[in-house]
Amino acid sequence: MLTANELRSAKLRLKSLSFMNMYLKGVPAKTHYEIDADLLFSEINKSSLVKSTKLDKLNPLNSVSDINETITESTTENTTKNTTKKGCEFKNPLPKTKIKNPFSRQAYHDSLNTDSDPKENFAKKEKVADREPSETYLCFSAFASTYERLAGVTYPSDKGNFIMTAKDGANCKKLVTWLKKVSASEQAPDEMVRMFTTAAWQISDKWLKANFTISNIYSHANNIYTKFMYSNPAAQEKRRQEEIDRLVNEYKP
Repeated sequence: MLTANELRSAKLRLKSLSFMNMYLKGVPAKTHYEIDADLLFSEINKSSLVKSTKLDKLNPLNSVSDINETITESTTENTTKNTTKKGCEFKNPLPKTKIKNPFSRQAYHDSLNTDSDPKENFAKKEKVADREPSETYLCFSAFASTYERLAGVTYPSDKGNFIMTAKDGANCKKLVTWLKKVSASEQAPDEMVRMFTTAAWQISDKWLKANFTISNIYSHANNIYTKFMYSNPAAQEKRRQEEIDRLVNEYKP
């Protein structure tokens, strides 16, 4: 992994060492390196190698002694610095929390909130529990409860609350908007949905009863309204009276 210049410089430094022998051998010729052990031990005993070689950031390390000395000094310095920093930063030990599963997301969240007030957490939970349901969900609950009463079935629910999908919520909201336009009364939206659900069940549409959902009721709202007005006796009487009043006003002198 050395460049040509780096290799040339390394060879020159090796040649300057008294215990290193370098010679060419083979075809093509390759440089071979040989260490004279007696001369090496003699140099180590005299400590001439360690004294004459100084650590420099710009120069590579030249012996095992230099490496060991550098590691020892660096380790001692880093240990001293780390000990001093830790002593300053962590005066008080971190609170120990008992976690059943330390790798779970909830356990990690709990460990970060060890200093939270239990009364405050309880107040937050109570506040969430007391939150009023939206108008759309109230209307959907009116549809589901009316369907249970008319068909004698149990609508899907979870812990006493009817399960409303995103599609059901969107169509329920559209149905309420439509009912507010066609209805002249100022009834509550959930009451209008309850009455319209009853009307949809009473028009004797087999397909609609087999696929009785809030989405299908909204998609067939105009048809349901027309059929109910022509099939319901009370609606027929009201429509007849309105027609009579219209004719009387039209021919009134």
